[in-house]
Amino acid sequence: MAAPPDPGTAFAEQSHLTYLVSAATNLDLENLFGDIESGTPILESIKTRDSLFFDETVEVVLILKAPWLEENAFQAQLQRLVLSVEAQVVNGSVSGHNSPPATDTIFKGTVDDVSDPFILVGEEESDSEEEATQFVYAVWKLPVFLGRPRMRLQSPSIVFTASASLKPDIKAELASGGGGYLPSGVPSGFNLLESFGSDPLLNGVKPRLSALRVSKVAPLTRQQDLMQHIRAMQQLKLDIHPILHARVRFTRPNTAPATPAVIAMLEADFTPFFECKVTIDKIHLSVSETTIKDLTDVEGIALPLPCVKHDQVTFLYHITPLDADALSGRNATRDLDISISATAALIPGICTPTLNMSWTASVDFTTPVNPGFGPTPGTSSIQRAHRPSQLSIGGGQAVTSLKSPSVTQPDALPSLEAATTRSEKNIPDLGVTMSFTAPITPIHVGERFSWSVYIVNRSTEKAARPPRKFALLAIPKRRKSDHRTARPLSSSSHRRGASLHGGGKPAHMDVADAVVDENVLHALQKNAASGGTDVVCLTADARFGPLAPGACHVVELQFIALTEGIVGLEAIRVVDLASQEHVDIRDLPMMHIEPARVS
Repeated sequence: MAAPPDPGTAFAEQSHLTYLVSAATNLDLENLFGDIESGTPILESIKTRDSLFFDETVEVVLILKAPWLEENAFQAQLQRLVLSVEAQVVNGSVSGHNSPPATDTIFKGTVDDVSDPFILVGEEESDSEEEATQFVYAVWKLPVFLGRPRMRLQSPSIVFTASASLKPDIKAELASGGGGYLPSGVPSGFNLLESFGSDPLLNGVKPRLSALRVSKVAPLTRQQDLMQHIRAMQQLKLDIHPILHARVRFTRPNTAPATPAVIAMLEADFTPFFECKVTIDKIHLSVSETTIKDLTDVEGIALPLPCVKHDQVTFLYHITPLDADALSGRNATRDLDISISATAALIPGICTPTLNMSWTASVDFTTPVNPGFGPTPGTSSIQRAHRPSQLSIGGGQAVTSLKSPSVTQPDALPSLEAATTRSEKNIPDLGVTMSFTAPITPIHVGERFSWSVYIVNRSTEKAARPPRKFALLAIPKRRKSDHRTARPLSSSSHRRGASLHGGGKPAHMDVADAVVDENVLHALQKNAASGGTDVVCLTADARFGPLAPGACHVVELQFIALTEGIVGLEAIRVVDLASQEHVDIRDLPMMHIEPARVS
């Protein structure tokens, strides 16, 4: 009489594991498989994702197709089942490189509760028999967080690999091996401490140490070797891209007296790798023993904030320590925890993946030595190497002429003007601040538009500084020309020298210097190419003043755009009309110029 087939062996040999990433978020298995028509394959009836995003959590659906068994036998096999999933980010192959593409594993995990899957019963027609064969489909879902790898991304893709196996049936092994007892007739190990049995100091105690305990005995099989592996799909490969890049920078407010408060600038840049709308739902910043004030919680920037690709958003936060007097040494540096939550509407109402980013940055609350970046009455003249956050001109002993070094020093090299430009740390403090505002309406080529310049003289009357007059000059940004002409041969008098020496070879070569050479000067002037400008300022010079301490003034600068695209100015030069000092402001608004209107 033939022995009945082993349920565990039949389960391992006839089962097959497949997996996918469903297009529906907040996945409910009952709703996912509830609309499947009879006779339709399960895998073909589920909509899947074609691409994924970093920082999102996807639910990998694991489907195990198992043979039909009795309920008790099927539950016994589920208790032995082990399901594991691994996710790797793989870079695309680069042409010209023989080395394999870089990979990084971002997830490894197993299904915790394998004994309670979602069960489906299906039938398949058999080739040899007319009756249909019944199968049981067990379905699980495993959340996988797609974190960012620790490598440079180059056309990345993510590869999911899932495996299924059965743990050994310990109860069956014990039953076949005599209930777990050692078989009879097997001698025990040799006693290594038998020679110490007659030692009088042990008072009749005979020590025993089996040789089996100290000898190196390799196990016959490992636990993994005893597991029965189930056939599974080889791998699942999908494209993956980042949606959002975020970074934080810190600056200090200009206050008198100086405070340890810090302004955090959280910048969010959206990539071009998506075509849907992304909404920033929540931003959370936390630092121990501080108060955080959101400076961008106004109309138009309040959360939730919808964004599209290529958008750049900056959020400002004012961070103030609760106990400023206790800041010293290590207490001045603290960890800032930042978290961002966003939702991408790939398929509204169906596929809305949620992005979660979190990281930690260090913030320093040390009070600056001289926040004014210059000598003021009653303070030291220690200079900071960082760029000043406010405009500071005039009031010092150093006076810079408006004339170019090429005029005052005609024999100097052309690069002397850039080399002799004074550094920002030598700019004295005047207390004058300026803010530039560009128009928010669309700007077209050939149309006039204006900037609003808001000037405030923040110096106090105690500073004993007289009111001053200023002028604003716009310096356009010129496009660099790569056109270079070959230098012509310089003239020489060797032909005339040869004729004077009787037509023979000249005694020496008389080559003219390049500064006075007519051929070189003529070629440079004829082939000189000056780059055009994108924006032309229609205001020759905007003069204002005298500006008393505490007073403010508004100036408008008229411009006209000549080219479309993203344009800007090189600098705005602020000139003190009394001392002829000047400062170039280069941190100016950038403008997007649209094509000319069609009449």
